[in-house]
Amino acid sequence: MVVIDRQTILELISQHQLVTNMVDPTVQISPNGVELTLHKVYTFKDAGTVDFSNTERYIPEYEELSLINGQYELEAGSYIVTYNETLRIPTDLIAIGRPRSSILRSGATIESAVWDAGYEGRSRGLLTVYNPYGFVIKPNARLLHLVFFRLLQETDSYKGVFQGEN
Repeated sequence: MVVIDRQTILELISQHQLVTNMVDPTVQISPNGVELTLHKVYTFKDAGTVDFSNTERYIPEYEELSLINGQYELEAGSYIVTYNETLRIPTDLIAIGRPRSSILRSGATIESAVWDAGYEGRSRGLLTVYNPYGFVIKPNARLLHLVFFRLLQETDSYKGVFQGEN
């Protein structure tokens, strides 16, 4: 696998709509990836369930949080976030997301799964606030640095339940 550079990302955005709905591509596209930004924040309403076959999988319900004075004022805990951007990953790429360092330095982190080849949709992530004083996050804040990797060859397209989400 090879990490995709800025020029290739720009070509893939132009030709294949790799990432759309960016707040400001001139800021979000970096030398080695694309930063995803905050759309909405949610709290958990109940527990989730996973199993091997996914026959008993249950994704918990979420409740959207309201802005307070134009920002989200979060206590320590876990939250679901939805990103502004929509992704369209070709079948010869995958993507991995890492939190921006300013998120980590504030006592929080954001987790994500691998974006499989062929995935299309507007993803969600897990924001966990460890700072006992909380964390303030504003709409459109840059959260996650998405790095794209080219596969040795094309593969089957993602066909999971999250295809086309949000």
